[in-house]
Amino acid sequence: MVSALRFVFLGMMLGLFVAGCEKETTINYEATPTFISEDEEFVGVEGKVGFLNGSYTANEPQKTVWHFWGEPDEINGAVRVEGTYLETGEKYPLLLNEHSFKTATWEYNNGFTQPNLGASKTMPSYVGFEKSGLWKVSVYIDSEKFGEFILEVK
Repeated sequence: MVSALRFVFLGMMLGLFVAGCEKETTINYEATPTFISEDEEFVGVEGKVGFLNGSYTANEPQKTVWHFWGEPDEINGAVRVEGTYLETGEKYPLLLNEHSFKTATWEYNNGFTQPNLGASKTMPSYVGFEKSGLWKVSVYIDSEKFGEFILEVK
């Protein structure tokens, strides 16, 4: 009788342990709120990096101008942009040469252009997202993380 009770007790404990292990943690991501600079709406990190808020559609290259805020002498070097598709965690290059996904690149080293809309420096580029959904956009300047935000792509 005691052995049978131990067996039942161990079975119950094992069942509770397995049930506890099966619990998944789900992270709910939301698009980063927009911000205003000189009466224009941006998506990105206020006071750091962003581009004009617009509609981004999967598999459609879009010309955009990156805006960088900060000390001009600190905004120098190659710009690297990593896109993480949040549904799978896969990383993709988001910068496009000649507005084609075939020429996607991780970095631009084309230099910056003039200040605009309150930003210290700007950089024109094409961007492209291969899938619809939420994307984490990580921006690095001269190998240092400059900003990160979440964007919804239709």
